[in-house]
Amino acid sequence: MQETKQDWQYAPRSQDMEEIINRPPSWITLYGTIFMVVCVFGLALISYLYEYPDTVSGDLVLTTIDPPRPLEAPDDFPIARLLVANEDSVSAREVLMVARSLATFNDVFELSERLSSNGDQSNAGLSNFFIPPDWNLGEVQEAVYELQNKQEMYRNLRDRRLDGLTTRELETRIDRQERFIRDQRQLQIRLEDRIVRNRSRLKREAQLSTDGVDNRNTLNTARRNVERTEDELNASRSEVRAASFDIELMRNQIDSYRGGLPSSLNQAGEDLRNAYDGLKAAVAGWENNYTITSPVDGLVLLNRDIRPGRTLLRGTSIGMILPANAGGVIGRIDLPNKGSGAVAVGQRVLVRFDSYPYLEYGSVEGKVISIGRLPIGGITAVEVTFPNELNTTTGNRLEPGPLMEGEASIITESRSLLQRFFKRR
Repeated sequence: MQETKQDWQYAPRSQDMEEIINRPPSWITLYGTIFMVVCVFGLALISYLYEYPDTVSGDLVLTTIDPPRPLEAPDDFPIARLLVANEDSVSAREVLMVARSLATFNDVFELSERLSSNGDQSNAGLSNFFIPPDWNLGEVQEAVYELQNKQEMYRNLRDRRLDGLTTRELETRIDRQERFIRDQRQLQIRLEDRIVRNRSRLKREAQLSTDGVDNRNTLNTARRNVERTEDELNASRSEVRAASFDIELMRNQIDSYRGGLPSSLNQAGEDLRNAYDGLKAAVAGWENNYTITSPVDGLVLLNRDIRPGRTLLRGTSIGMILPANAGGVIGRIDLPNKGSGAVAVGQRVLVRFDSYPYLEYGSVEGKVISIGRLPIGGITAVEVTFPNELNTTTGNRLEPGPLMEGEASIITESRSLLQRFFKRR
């Protein structure tokens, strides 16, 4: 009969084989037990010696103790003049760029310098404060006219220039000047209509010239007509302003007859001071609206696309000012509030800078020196110093750059694997 496979598998073994299987050699048991004990002890020792840190991470920006000052357009800013170049040294309050304006920057700047250096603040000194008539002051011009009117009024009352005229004569002159002003107002309406027509004609001729039509003579004639009409309108406005001022002077003279000269002169002096302060405010307002200045002494770094002719929208970045005495290099970390309570002064920080790949350059070690007390928008500000400067863990030295960014890991606690295991149980 043929032996089946199942019968073969369960065939009885010899006595020697059974003894070998059931009784392994004693040396295997001994050395195997020793090996297992050594392995367990070794793993426990490694778990005790190997420390794994707890960290809190955040974005870091490299800066200085006196940080760079960002430059932004305070409002829509059409650049007319750029007064500095990239990496120029600048002083505090130095003008960096000027916006397009009706005024000439040099004239407004010179007026500002004269106002700030004027040492005679008496009524007599303010009445003699001179502003050249050929200066183009644009948006500040009305404040200049106001001051000049108050100067003339004060001098007339002080010198009593109209004392030779009676009240009736003054009133007659006032009526004559008021009729003149009404006639000039009617003339100005006609001149404004003529300017609109002349400008429309000039625009058509300019378009024809652009399209290739040879119309130089008619184009020049149209341009001269516009300029001539504008000059006539400006002259009429100046005459109205002068006549209005004469009326005010004569009315003040009448008031001085009725109320006495001293009180009128005192009022004229007060009006003069108010007009002078108004001019200073107008110049300061023009500087705020039409110039961008450096907040501190330092080095200006402009963005590449900053050039004359470009219009900057409100909030557009212009560049930055690196302060002249910035102090040492530090890092500022924007740390999320989650987990920030474990951060303390003196803890180690490892920084990986974005511009220097970590695997090639390594990380830079720092130390926490301050922690912000008031979180803003879910972010806590943490300052870090670098005792070894920007020397990395791999022996490289990094070159600091303005507002260089990286990822920072703050080591809040170091515990062994064994401690972590028992603490979690």
